[in-house]
Amino acid sequence: MDHALPVRRRIAAVALTLAAFLALPAPGLAQAQRNGPLPAPLPLFPPDNWWNVDISAAPLDTNSTNFINFIGSTVGLHPDFGGDVDPDDPSNPETYGFPYASVSATQPLVPVFWTAYGDQSDDGFPGRPAGYPIPPEAKTQAKWIEAGYPGNVDPGGDRHMLIVDRDNRILYELYRAFWNTAENRWEADSGAIYSLDSNARRPETWTSADAAGLAIFPGLIRYDEVFGADPIRHAFRFTADFTKGYVYPASHDASTSSNANALPLGARLRLKASKNITGYALEIQKIFQAMKTYGLIVADNGSDMYIQGAYDTRWNNDVLNPAFSSLKASDFEVVQLGWKPTYPAPAGPLDFYTLSPCRLLDTRQAYGPAGGPALPVSIPRVFVAAGHCGIPANAKALAVNIAVLDPPGSGNVRLFPGDLDSTSTSTINFSMGYTRANNAIVPLAASGSGALSLLSSVPNVHVVLDVTGYFL
Repeated sequence: MDHALPVRRRIAAVALTLAAFLALPAPGLAQAQRNGPLPAPLPLFPPDNWWNVDISAAPLDTNSTNFINFIGSTVGLHPDFGGDVDPDDPSNPETYGFPYASVSATQPLVPVFWTAYGDQSDDGFPGRPAGYPIPPEAKTQAKWIEAGYPGNVDPGGDRHMLIVDRDNRILYELYRAFWNTAENRWEADSGAIYSLDSNARRPETWTSADAAGLAIFPGLIRYDEVFGADPIRHAFRFTADFTKGYVYPASHDASTSSNANALPLGARLRLKASKNITGYALEIQKIFQAMKTYGLIVADNGSDMYIQGAYDTRWNNDVLNPAFSSLKASDFEVVQLGWKPTYPAPAGPLDFYTLSPCRLLDTRQAYGPAGGPALPVSIPRVFVAAGHCGIPANAKALAVNIAVLDPPGSGNVRLFPGDLDSTSTSTINFSMGYTRANNAIVPLAASGSGALSLLSSVPNVHVVLDVTGYFL
């Protein structure tokens, strides 16, 4: 990764009988797993996240042709992922693609010492102790870190480490991770931590473990999704040799060119709808269709049109390489820079339909989309309400009762549509240690995803959310 220098820094009331506060059940102990299970639902991040939005009808950028020509219209795509570099030599640690670790909530957090971008790095997840859940095996065992070498061996390169806490639904990412044996500590140039239930961006001008300030893992092509039953429903991460500036959804500038035709970090490419992909193997068609629907995002400086994926020994590069190289840069077009989807507001009055009170969310319960963990501070938790409790897919708003249970501090929780960043209106205010409930009407995402957000002003707040009706 080529970083630039760091920059400093309501409607029916419903009686709700609140049960006694329950202790949050602890998840079962589990070892860290390479390429292990991921938290549902997939794809990673909420449905309105920039990685997951449909860009097939997004407008073209007026400079699209020049951008493509600057890359080189005949430049072919390359799958920057695979298995072991030398499968016949078990002693060779070198790998293609990004490995990732799946850990449970019991994985100990260890501190990381920042060697380059500490003022733009996350020491820990808000409301949790500082540190990253790095498996101790990564110190001396191969294939936990990008390129394959164990943590105590540094052959150079980006050495990204990607860790998914599948219980707490948190993604941890490090750039140039290294176990310093002499100092008995983990070191990295930079690190970024993301809630998988949030659409929060990095602060403007901040890097991440990636030059663009984006998360890496949600943009990788993974074997399980390519050969799974469902279509791939997210964009892919790719690199360009020369970049200039950055645009949404990126947050960081790592320019390597002053040419106006160099793509900015965060720019989106889309495989042209006219490109015939029917002659390819089914798994390749699946990948290429995602390039048409969700596109590619410029995430880092590197070889032109290199598409990143997860390390997996099941990949067949004899299939991947020729298929990818048959696509050229000229088969793509550039979506309007900084494009965000816009949706019309609902027209006219809405009709209200009652439901028997039904629980949508209880953060005291088992980890998952409708359960724990407790709300973090200042990071929206997004979940899809449509399709649950009899809420139809086309619902526009909900009548709900929200309860805050024995909060650890005084503050508020806000409810708002799942495609917005925040709202200034509090839904419920509370004092430390006092359980409170309130009725509210909250719109769902205008995108039609059926998503709803909760945002707490204090950490580790447990909430119960019951729905009593919906609007159409």
